[in-house]
Amino acid sequence: MKKIFCVFAGLILIFTFTSICSAEETESGTDNQQYVYNTDEVNFDKTPANKLGRGVINTATCWAEVPAEVMKMSKEKDPVVGCTLGLAVGIFNGLVRGVTGLYDAVTFVAPPYDKPIMKPEYSLKNADDKMREYLW
Repeated sequence: MKKIFCVFAGLILIFTFTSICSAEETESGTDNQQYVYNTDEVNFDKTPANKLGRGVINTATCWAEVPAEVMKMSKEKDPVVGCTLGLAVGIFNGLVRGVTGLYDAVTFVAPPYDKPIMKPEYSLKNADDKMREYLW
C-alpha cells in the first residue's frame, strides 16, 4: 500500500509541476543551464492540481446543496415547498455534485483542467449565495 501511495504521490508531483512551470533558459557563462520560474505567470486554473482540488472540495461539500435548495425553494414558493421539494432537489443535486467531484478527483491528470462539470464550480458558493438571498 505504501508503494502505491508513493507512486501516486510522485505522479501527482510530476504532472503538477510539469504543467505549471514554464522555464526560461539563461546562460550563466558555464555549460550548466539554470531555469528561472516566474510565479506571477503561473495559471493555476489550467493545472491538474486545480482539477484535483475542485474534485476533493466538491466531494467533501456536496451536502451544501441541500440547504441551498431548501432556501431557494422556500424563497421562491413557500416554506412547505422548500422543506419538501427543496429537500428532494437538494439531495439529488448533492449526489450529482458528489459524483462529479469524485470524477474530477479520479481523472485529475486528464485535461481539461479548467472546465467544471457543474455550475457553479463549488457548492459552498451556491449555498452561501442562496442563504444570503433568503435571510437578507
